[in-house]
Amino acid sequence: MSTFFNDMQAALDNRLNTLAGGYDIAWPNVPYEPVAGETYLRPTFLPTVTEQASMGTDGQDRTDAIYQIDVFTQAGSGRTAIPDAVADHFKRGTDLTYNGTTVRVRNVSIAPAIIDGAWQQVPVSIDFYSYTDAR
Repeated sequence: MSTFFNDMQAALDNRLNTLAGGYDIAWPNVPYEPVAGETYLRPTFLPTVTEQASMGTDGQDRTDAIYQIDVFTQAGSGRTAIPDAVADHFKRGTDLTYNGTTVRVRNVSIAPAIIDGAWQQVPVSIDFYSYTDAR
């Protein structure tokens, strides 16, 4: 059984774990209760498409995906440089490997802030791709 999608996400999660700042991380499918006024990050793995990338039944597949990290800060506290720090940590051309599966960051972008109650959310999107064996 292949674990390519899990391996892609693990490679990105491991990189996020090395981000300076010691921010709490609200991991998917793990209970998390934010602390009022404390910055936290929430990663989401968003695979978009997997297509055959080379000829033949054993040709490699290419998966394009987005790893979105939402940066949550206290609403009304002004602009923060944390989304830039996250973007720099996943800069274009970065290769990350887990269990033999490598992802390459294609680009990073930051979306407009969203205010929701006591929180300001800034989405940081890491656009990446990976080549894997055929399924």
